[in-house]
Amino acid sequence: MLTKRALLSGMIASGLGVAAGPAVAQAYPTRPVKMIVPLPPGSAPDVRHRLIAQALSQLWKQQVVVENRPGGGGIIGTRAMLGEPADGYTLLAALASIYMILPAQNDKLPFDVNTDMVPIGLTAFEGLVMACSPKLGVNSLAAFIALAKTMPDKLVIGTNPAGSLPHITAKLFVDLSKTAITVVPYSTGGTADAIRDIMGGRVHAVIDGWASLRGAIESKDLTPLAILSPKPSALLPTLPVGNATVPGFLSIGWQALTVRRDTPQPIVQVLGDSLRKVLEDPQLQKRLQETGPEFAPLYGAELTQFIQSEQKFWLPLAKKYAN
Repeated sequence: MLTKRALLSGMIASGLGVAAGPAVAQAYPTRPVKMIVPLPPGSAPDVRHRLIAQALSQLWKQQVVVENRPGGGGIIGTRAMLGEPADGYTLLAALASIYMILPAQNDKLPFDVNTDMVPIGLTAFEGLVMACSPKLGVNSLAAFIALAKTMPDKLVIGTNPAGSLPHITAKLFVDLSKTAITVVPYSTGGTADAIRDIMGGRVHAVIDGWASLRGAIESKDLTPLAILSPKPSALLPTLPVGNATVPGFLSIGWQALTVRRDTPQPIVQVLGDSLRKVLEDPQLQKRLQETGPEFAPLYGAELTQFIQSEQKFWLPLAKKYAN
């Protein structure tokens, strides 16, 4: 039987342990925080996360510095974050492809996306958009498919580099629509080069996020055919969903703020609460929507479940359509 002294000592120790968590949380952050974006400056996710970093800086009264670490399909940026101490002072704006494509295409990754990182909150959620050349004279996905079937192997879809989400999505479309369409990935210029070739008549369609296609669509150099989200977008309410014409034709681009898995839980909690607070600000939402995505409030366990469902769908496709 425990003595009163032992019981008291245990209670005091327990109390100190409970108090330690809130103390850590209240102290964080006490110095600048680094947010790694695994893409070049000026890209839509980069612009997006600079807005979020600015909002967090104002909330915390500590500077949040964005550092661009592009390359390797997200490997370089992810390694950079995981190479820092697990103290919450280095965050990663993880792309969907880091979770959904990298593990399928590289069985020797220097990290495990599911065990080495913990997702804090979703920072972007947008259905990819499929658009075509106005010279084709079609304005719907059904019409595009019908045209493709009358001229097999003649139409070309240009995409971002091989293995990217738009590239795999284009290959999925060809299979689901049962059309003989050529998919051409652009290894350097990506969508920008594909759009130039569409205007030059060498390519006929493209798939990417709204931010990448918006300028060409608004200038009438591209005709939007469908958005590849499960339901119509509030930002593009008149654009039909691809799944309505081609069952299973879905593709969502998203990003999530993540941190090392072994970061103290009180700090993870502060990060989640802080991100939720800034993302629910209507003014920030409006500015973020100008870059393309919609507001999708997913945090913690719900976000983990979402990522798992996305992996279940995309990992097999990433292996199938790797090249």
